[in-house]
Amino acid sequence: MHLNNTLYTKLSLRLFTLFIIMISSTNVLQVSAQSNGRGYYVKAEKLFKQKKYYEAIQYYEKYLSTEVSTTARSNPFAVQKKIKGKSNLSTHNETVYHLAESYRLCNNYAKAEKWYEESTHFDKDAYPESLYWYGVTLRANQKYDDALAAFTAFREAYTNMDKLLTGADRELENLKFIKQQLAKEKQTFTTTPIRMPGNTSAYAMNYSSDEKVAFTSIKNDSASIIKTSMYTVSLYETSFDGTKIEKIEKINFPEEEGYQNGMATFDAEGRTMFFTKWKVENGKTISSIYKSKKTDTGWTKPLKLGEPVNIEGSNTAQPFITTDDKYLLFASDRAGGIGKFDLWFAPLDSNLNPLLVTNLGNTVNTAEDDLAPSYHQTSRTLLYSSNGLIGMGGFDIYSVKGDFQLSNWDKPKNAGYPINSSKDDLYYISTDEDNLWNTGILSSDRNSECCLDMFAVKQDNKQIIKGMVVDCKSGQPLSGVSLSIKSAKRISRNFVTEETDKNGNYSFSLNNASRFDITAQKEGYEPLEQSYTVYFDSGTDTINNSVICLTMLKHLKDSEVQNAIDELNERATIAKFSYNKSSLDKGIHVELDSLVSLMKNNPDIMIEVGGYTDGKGSEEYNLVLAQKRIDVCIKYLVQKGINQARLTGKAYGECCPLEPETIDGRDNPAARERNRRVEYKLVQ
Repeated sequence: MHLNNTLYTKLSLRLFTLFIIMISSTNVLQVSAQSNGRGYYVKAEKLFKQKKYYEAIQYYEKYLSTEVSTTARSNPFAVQKKIKGKSNLSTHNETVYHLAESYRLCNNYAKAEKWYEESTHFDKDAYPESLYWYGVTLRANQKYDDALAAFTAFREAYTNMDKLLTGADRELENLKFIKQQLAKEKQTFTTTPIRMPGNTSAYAMNYSSDEKVAFTSIKNDSASIIKTSMYTVSLYETSFDGTKIEKIEKINFPEEEGYQNGMATFDAEGRTMFFTKWKVENGKTISSIYKSKKTDTGWTKPLKLGEPVNIEGSNTAQPFITTDDKYLLFASDRAGGIGKFDLWFAPLDSNLNPLLVTNLGNTVNTAEDDLAPSYHQTSRTLLYSSNGLIGMGGFDIYSVKGDFQLSNWDKPKNAGYPINSSKDDLYYISTDEDNLWNTGILSSDRNSECCLDMFAVKQDNKQIIKGMVVDCKSGQPLSGVSLSIKSAKRISRNFVTEETDKNGNYSFSLNNASRFDITAQKEGYEPLEQSYTVYFDSGTDTINNSVICLTMLKHLKDSEVQNAIDELNERATIAKFSYNKSSLDKGIHVELDSLVSLMKNNPDIMIEVGGYTDGKGSEEYNLVLAQKRIDVCIKYLVQKGINQARLTGKAYGECCPLEPETIDGRDNPAARERNRRVEYKLVQ
């Protein structure tokens, strides 16, 4: 085997790790009664040449358990009379070396180490790469001093000017980098395994909507149309609180026999999905990017993207849509690249159709493999994995600031330990839209002999928030103001409650809080909620908030209250919406502002906000859409200073149309438009 084995041979093997292990546990090695140990060896060699490494391992192990130890052929240290060519070499030596190779190509470095160590005693001319790969397994198994000795010895003995020599030089630099990383007095990150139901392998997480995430997993699926096995690689979706996953659902769309699906990305609305489809033929992986649309009845049949994204004769995979829906990033081994797998990008038109494809250039791409891109919009930072730069070993995660339009990228920075490990680390996404490294998710095989698993990343940081609350009219500090502080991130949790001191001052501390809301309340004053965004690095930051001022309540006479209520009741509709949309259109804020004014002047009023849709779509979908319309209106009212406790929401969906949507069997668009609304009513 050579250092420049195609990446997708390795990746496809990783994807099928559980798949093969589960099958192998039920298969019995079929060798006829007349077969002896030699038969196992012949079968193993055939499978090895077909790149069926998991199956080959079974036969190599069987051969080694049955070979006759007294024969010269089985002696690992037997002296060979000839050096050139392997036809004269012992079957034992070939078995040991190919067994080591098979375990390595299955990413099982723990078991590969033993066999590579034995192969380093074989003839160096017959097995020149054995010492190099032995060093790789030692580094992957975190035996850094032994790895240094192995690579140093290899470097001194190996004279060919090829990629193996370049790889050894890079591995020696990797070991220096590892030593520096481990010598840090304090690590600025923690990585925590994400628990999966059934302990299945899962990786490549990405947001599929504001509420859910999607990921790739190998799972038991007896309903699969892929009849070769009940284990398939598929896409799944779940709610995620940042630490554990309890229930998952398969993302269903029409599948194609013989293909696997994974590594998905979604547009901002969660209605368009790009993902990778691949199959293995004759030991070679063939992958392309496909596109599917979400409808009221589910996901449409995936369509393969044409040129310029997918090109005949090359592999394209691992798509990522930027959060502004402007660019599609992906990895490909197409012609015109810099290394084996390069990173590329394509601008997207308004219909999310990719346009001209451009290579990300030699600042980002290396002579080796560059994979798994993502992009952090706020910090303008590209994140990806590479095995062609100095790092912890294997694939490491790197960041590089830059701009797609200018094609201008800074020098890549290694994310360091413990985000990176001595094994493969890929698919990093930031789960904080403001601070790149605050929280995130990565995929790694650091805790496994074979498979990628997901890890939650959290930066070690603390924010001390200080501020003051005053009376808006007099400017005097207000004591005894109750402050409720809560997170405003996607993965939310409540924080703390504080009270201002006699001088109107407050102080509280948060961790990993990029966005938070403060609700200030004091008897006799209008409640006020304000939102804050914080930008920080690791460590402790002290942040001074802008002054919060509260307005004294203005009480209307009973007659004025009744007049205002009567006026609003005449036009209870406070917002209208475009078809299938939940965003506030221009021109409807007047009605919302009128409601804000009434509620501020009358602090005892409680309001129910009801959401409605037209009759198109399923009942379930319309209830979800109605709730989104409610949420956007309540959010607006809260931003204007209305305490959320005074607001309730109820999704009515397609119920209760104001006008019939069909007249004599013909569609009535005007009625549908009027029925798409949010109304309010007084609860108290």
